[in-house]
Amino acid sequence: MSFEEQMLDSVNYPHAPWISELWGPVGTRYHALHHLFPSLPYHNLGIAHRRLMQGLPADSPYRRTVAPSLSGAIASLWGRAAASRRKVRDVATDSAEVRRAA
Repeated sequence: MSFEEQMLDSVNYPHAPWISELWGPVGTRYHALHHLFPSLPYHNLGIAHRRLMQGLPADSPYRRTVAPSLSGAIASLWGRAAASRRKVRDVATDSAEVRRAA
């Protein structure tokens, strides 16, 4: 995956800090930001996220990493994981069929 694809495959959930800290402790609720700046200390991720959101243009790819709801973010992540598993399974099936036909 490219650098941008890795970031877009992640999610930031900066909302409701009281519940999101339980869901994503030690800064994992800013997972996409972590992909941009992996050495940034987790206790600075919230500040960095707010500064980026203030300074980036409306069409910035980073803005697409912000999930509007926790349940939606989890559902999206599960859906992408399932799609990825299906893709791997389909490629493996196609490869096996090619080997049998040869």
